[in-house]
Amino acid sequence: MNHLVTPLAFLNGLAGVILLALLTGLMAIIADWRVIVVGIIGQSIILTVFATRFLPPEWAFLRLMIGTLIAIMWFLSARMGGWGQRPVRWLRWRWPSPSARGILRLVMVGFIAGLLIFLRIRLPLYGLDPDLVFAGTWLVAMGVLVLALGNEPLTSGIGLIWWLEALHLYYPALERDAMIEGTIGTAKLLVGLVCAYLMTVEGLRLQPDRGGNR
Repeated sequence: MNHLVTPLAFLNGLAGVILLALLTGLMAIIADWRVIVVGIIGQSIILTVFATRFLPPEWAFLRLMIGTLIAIMWFLSARMGGWGQRPVRWLRWRWPSPSARGILRLVMVGFIAGLLIFLRIRLPLYGLDPDLVFAGTWLVAMGVLVLALGNEPLTSGIGLIWWLEALHLYYPALERDAMIEGTIGTAKLLVGLVCAYLMTVEGLRLQPDRGGNR
């Protein structure tokens, strides 16, 4: 597994944290399931590289597999539910300009980023590297944001997964336990599966009746 991680070693530091923050912020701002599906894979790659600091490469690689499986499930559910014909709308407020919603999300993401940078030295998590402390805190904050702004299965699912990713980032640094590692991974898969099911149901429900009223 080392030969797979070595080309991505440049992500195991500040560059990876910045890329993770930008990717997560982009997913929170752009209300489109395609961005989220691709973003999950990108996040999983970065978090897998982070995990190699304190886990064997084989264990860390499982995180990439789980993230990829979730992305595949959500992609298939979105296509089955007909989400490909329209963007996912996270904010359903009746504002005349669609750009206003994007500006609000952008402002809130920027505000949270500034707040976390200011409080970075005041949020110590002992046993974890400072850059990973910021990464985990950022994931939790973005999870709260999308849960607060969204009312769809996709936003609920990605918010919960970001919380689990933050826990998955912090706990193994304190204790290497295969059972805990498997439990958190299973929880992420279950969240992804439930979200995929709800996405399919909601998409089919919102589709026009193709066969006439029954």
